[in-house]
Amino acid sequence: MDPFFFIQLADPQFGMFARWGGVTDEVIEAQLFKGSKVRKAPPVQGFEDESRLFTEAISEANRLKSAFVVVCGDMVNDPDSETERAEVLRIAGGLDSEIPIHWVPGNHDVGADTVSATPESLRTYRGAFGPDYFAFQHSGASFLVLDSITIDNPSPVPGEWEAQLEFVRTELAAAVSRGGPIIVFSHHPAFLKTPDEPTDYWNWPLERREVLLRLLRDADAKAVFAGHWHRNNYSSYGDMQVVATGAVGYPLGDDPSGYRVVKVLPDRVEHDYYAFGNGPGSVEL
Repeated sequence: MDPFFFIQLADPQFGMFARWGGVTDEVIEAQLFKGSKVRKAPPVQGFEDESRLFTEAISEANRLKSAFVVVCGDMVNDPDSETERAEVLRIAGGLDSEIPIHWVPGNHDVGADTVSATPESLRTYRGAFGPDYFAFQHSGASFLVLDSITIDNPSPVPGEWEAQLEFVRTELAAAVSRGGPIIVFSHHPAFLKTPDEPTDYWNWPLERREVLLRLLRDADAKAVFAGHWHRNNYSSYGDMQVVATGAVGYPLGDDPSGYRVVKVLPDRVEHDYYAFGNGPGSVEL
C-alpha cells in the first residue's frame, strides 16, 4: 500500500457554545464534579463560534490535501435543528471536491433525546448524512464506521444492533481477506482507561464492548478513533490504539479546539493532534 494521511474531526456540535453560555457557577461546579470543564462565559445565541471553527477545520483539510476527512459525530447539538444541520453541511461543502468526507453518527445527531436513537431519528439522520454505519477502503487500507448510539442502547430500535454486528463480522472478514491496515471510527470511545471498565455515558457498554473488541482483536485492527469526550484520550487494547480526539467545537477539558492528522503507513498508524492556528506546514509521510 502507498502511505497516506487523513484528518479526523470530532464534535463540531453546532449550538453547544450557546448551550453553555451564561450558565451559573453552580452548573459549572456540577459539571466539573462530573469531570467536564465548562467555562464561564456570557450568554450567546446562534453558532458563530462553531461556524468559525468548523470552517477552519475544512480549510486545514484543503490546505494539507488530506486523503479524506472523517467527522466522528455530534455535528449538531440539537437533533431536531434543521438550521444547525444546514450550517454544518454548508460549511462542509467548502471541502475540495476531490476530498471525500465521511460522517459518523453522534448521540446529538441520531439520539432523539440526545442519548438514544429511535426509528424516526435514524431516518432523519440517514436522510441528512447518509448511512449510520458503513465501510470504505482507501489505498489498501480498510475502514469501518460504527453507529455507537445503537450500540449504546439498542432497545428502542429492535434489530439495529444485530444488523450492525453482522455488518462488522462481514466487513472485518472481507478486510482481513484483502490485507492491509484496518481502522475503525465511532463516536463513543470503546473505553477510556481499561477494556473492562464499567459502562458509563462515555464508553461502549461493557456487554457489547466485549463482543466488538474480540472481533477487532481477531482481525488485528490497528486503531479505533472516536470523539464524544471533547478532549484527547489515549489507551490501547493489545496492539490496537483506542483514541478519543478533542473537539472541533466546544472543549470540555484542557485540550483546545483542533483536529487530528492520522498517517496510515504499511506497518503502523501514527497521529498527532493540532490546535487551530498551530497546524503543521505540511504532512511528511
